[in-house]
Amino acid sequence: MIKRYTLMKMHMILASVVFPITLMFFLTGVFYINDIKPESTIEKFRVELDQALPRDAGLLREIAAGELARRDLSEPLGRAKLKWNSDLEVYYLFWDGENHWLKMRPSTENMNVAVFRYYTPSWYGRFMSLHKGNGKNIFNYFVIAMVIVMLLTLISGTMMGLSLPKQRKLVLRSMGAGFVVFFALVLYSQFV
Repeated sequence: MIKRYTLMKMHMILASVVFPITLMFFLTGVFYINDIKPESTIEKFRVELDQALPRDAGLLREIAAGELARRDLSEPLGRAKLKWNSDLEVYYLFWDGENHWLKMRPSTENMNVAVFRYYTPSWYGRFMSLHKGNGKNIFNYFVIAMVIVMLLTLISGTMMGLSLPKQRKLVLRSMGAGFVVFFALVLYSQFV
């Protein structure tokens, strides 16, 4: 069995390592729940093309990359995909990334005109993007490690409490209360 001092030390080290990323998730979650949405600067421009925009994400990405290069704007670092805009009834390119997002669609008046919206997120917008899982793989792996470490921290903290005879009842009652409150809120939020 693990000694209590070793468990406390492990608990402390693990919690300290994941503290910054956990704080980011807590803050961005609280801001988002309270309707404090991230802001972005948006550059809009139109480009007349020789033909209508194709319905192929790869070809659209090439067109977009050329237009961004002409304007000395950096390309988004993420994936480019084709999406449907049900309001305008057109397909458009959505190219996301940690640094920028781009939407390119045909004009509603002339299908040979491409309408660009180039977004540069604020710092909070970048953190929110990471919160939603839109980071590079290395960051996403760190998030998985954070989840594992948080789980181990919770388990080690509970084990510490249960290993202390004077605290055992308090830990069990607190855990029971946590489960009751959680399930009551789930039921109330989803079914009432």
